[in-house]
Amino acid sequence: MITGTIYLSAEMVTKLGVTLNRIINVRAGNIVTTAKLAIDSTQRSTYALSPELLRYLHMEQLSHLQLRYDADTHLIHIGPIIGILSSFLPNRNEFDPKSIQAELIYLSNIGRTLPAEIFVFTPSSINWKNMTTRGYCYRKIGNTQGEWVSSVYPLPDVVYNRIPTRAIEARRIIKRTKKRLMRLPYLKYFNPAFLNKWKVHQFLSSNPELQPYLPETRLLNTINLAQMLQNHHELYLKPCNGSLGRGIIKVTVSSQGNIKFIINGRYKLRGTAANHVELLKKTQRYRKGKAYIVQQGLSLATYKGCPFDIRIIFQKNHIGEWQLSKKFIRVAPRGSSISNLSSGGRAEKSNIVFKDIYKDQKIIDTKNNQMRNLCQIVASTLEKSSKLIYGELGLDIGIDQLGHPWLIEVNSKPRKSTRTNFSQVIVKNSFKRPLQYAIFLAGFNNY
Repeated sequence: MITGTIYLSAEMVTKLGVTLNRIINVRAGNIVTTAKLAIDSTQRSTYALSPELLRYLHMEQLSHLQLRYDADTHLIHIGPIIGILSSFLPNRNEFDPKSIQAELIYLSNIGRTLPAEIFVFTPSSINWKNMTTRGYCYRKIGNTQGEWVSSVYPLPDVVYNRIPTRAIEARRIIKRTKKRLMRLPYLKYFNPAFLNKWKVHQFLSSNPELQPYLPETRLLNTINLAQMLQNHHELYLKPCNGSLGRGIIKVTVSSQGNIKFIINGRYKLRGTAANHVELLKKTQRYRKGKAYIVQQGLSLATYKGCPFDIRIIFQKNHIGEWQLSKKFIRVAPRGSSISNLSSGGRAEKSNIVFKDIYKDQKIIDTKNNQMRNLCQIVASTLEKSSKLIYGELGLDIGIDQLGHPWLIEVNSKPRKSTRTNFSQVIVKNSFKRPLQYAIFLAGFNNY
């Protein structure tokens, strides 16, 4: 069936290398049709779609998009169309700068400055029958107010997954939607899910280059716990699918063999155990039957008497290359070894902390290069082993008291605040780069 006409200027035909033919295939997002091809010799490097073709592709508002041509399929691809997948669309008058609403508004505002159509959508917005979705863009009303404005779009070229929590990600509608989207022939989907700590360890430990940087980690069971208690004087029991430091259990073994544990939750709970069996029994109700890992504790370097680690936001840029976008120190509260900001940790500038500890700029440069290289190997190994696409990762790196770096954790859904006491430029870039990567992933230029 032929649906309308696409008009290309002679200059555009030459620029794209289009094979001249009476008809041509046209795609927008995941909608494909056949249209008549008409050459307009009077215009410069431009294109236009007939009203019928615009309606069929649901592109009435998308005339500013780029074109690319695939000679093998004789197909004109109009795009890029980028969808940010969320579980819901929060719309409160007042909201926290760390909230999902703040993040989605910030992404939507940045999206308007890029050469793409970028919108937020939810599983309930999708019309699978005609391969469209209702998408939402944020529009300001005055200085402080705004609203979400909706339009109907083709299902996108690329989906940037921003499902906010593991609990929401486990819902049937979310899992079913993700599965269907990832099966679409023209759709690319990145950062598809939260990471499982045990699976990540298996992926990364398969690379010999990374083994010196990975704390000894095993799946929690009676035998593994007994062996780990013999090997290390400090351990951490962590939920495989945990976030924000919740549910972590710190275990210490004295020289006399006495076992103490602290459970990190809404409140800190302390206890003792005579042996590994009793430890498992006493922590059973807090683990709630969830899968856990047991991980070697590290003697981390301290800043003003408090242990710290380094949080790095590692992202792909506009040409699909990994780069370090953001780096800061997370300092644990006094008396604690858990540095998560949600558990009372505080953020500090890395250059200030490193200058205080290492003094020498050459040593600091060496540490920074070590961490950057470690992030690069981790990211490439994770993608290769999982066979999934990632556009950003949050990596937690600890440095022990001897100066050796350790990879503590990898997070595929790093939370980012829209406000900071540090550099607002860094904040903006950390939101912008995943969208620029999505444009690249769709096959278009970021100009």
